Amino acid sequence: MMSSESTNLEQFLAEKYPGLTAERNKGGAIIIRGVTCSEGKWRRLKLYLPHHPALDGFQLYVQEQLEYKCYTASNLRVQTDWVLEDLLSHLPQLLPATESISTTNNAAQRSNIYADILALHKPQEYRLQMDAGYSRIRFSQFPDFEQHYLELEVPTMRLLEHSLPDCVQLGEMLAKSARTLSDVLNLFRKLLEDLRPFYDNFMDIDELCHVLQPSPITTKHNTRVFPLKDRVYLKITIVDPFASTTSMALKIIGPTDEVARLRDVLSDGLGNWDAELDMHKNLLRIFDLCYFPMPDWNETDKPEEEQEKHCNICFVYRLDSGEVPIVSCDNPRCVLLCHAACLDEWFKTLLDGKTYLDVSFGLCPYCKSRLSTSFAALLDAA
Repeated sequence: MMSSESTNLEQFLAEKYPGLTAERNKGGAIIIRGVTCSEGKWRRLKLYLPHHPALDGFQLYVQEQLEYKCYTASNLRVQTDWVLEDLLSHLPQLLPATESISTTNNAAQRSNIYADILALHKPQEYRLQMDAGYSRIRFSQFPDFEQHYLELEVPTMRLLEHSLPDCVQLGEMLAKSARTLSDVLNLFRKLLEDLRPFYDNFMDIDELCHVLQPSPITTKHNTRVFPLKDRVYLKITIVDPFASTTSMALKIIGPTDEVARLRDVLSDGLGNWDAELDMHKNLLRIFDLCYFPMPDWNETDKPEEEQEKHCNICFVYRLDSGEVPIVSCDNPRCVLLCHAACLDEWFKTLLDGKTYLDVSFGLCPYCKSRLSTSFAALLDAA
């Protein structure tokens, strides 16, 4: 916009509506956005003015719950000779009462928290949303971390939901060190940066391996289970997401003899872990592989149940817990493939089944060969 016009508009907003900012887009329209408070009512809005200062063709978006509702001259009673200042000053009378909330209850506390919210409106750095009652605030769409979000109750700032791994005690961290809404947001963004190595380590595994569990993968999971070779699976757990490599736990799941051999390979390989390489590349080096088994991309249009082998005990692929069949018989000629939970239930029905030091012993339901396995490890694989 012209320098004088820009100065006048900025001065007007700074004096009367300090929560609003203005800019001109490539098409020449003025865009005003931010938070405004009038007559004790708070509103978040976006206003498009193609013919500023006139209101011809204006579009006003007012936040309702977590989305915006659009108002134009067709559904908002504006007068033909009004300009921007008239529209903003008449908003309390023009908009339905349900679009806003009075701050008369707990006025001092609400005023402080909403002043913080107004100052935190930075659309280039994240998306800020509030519900219709202005009692819940959500931050999302952070640069480089678009899947992440943080939801708080206001004005109490009680943590409601977040996207960090479940093992991160975010609620306790906020209670100890966050006194203002700005403190909360700064801490969350710092944690995202601190967790970048954690997410980077899983990135290639998620893209290049046939991850079976969890499904679907989210930012909250710190475990992956995927095939290492036929009938053998690798389970990776990062116990402390802030120390990805040092807290990494690896378990090999499969027939007893093959697992014993691969454990020796893994033990030797961990001693040569290359800190310059990510987790995926290090694991390939350890097991002397070019790649791990990947999903059949030609099968992606088929339902998951049709793509994979069902459990030979319950005849289902994925249980409600997320578990898939990854347990096979120690007998190389046996075709058994089942869920750990199903085999656990089978062992419990056997008169001669027993458990010693977390290892269960029983007979294969298919070939009756002697089986031994640790359900404590297997059932924690989801």
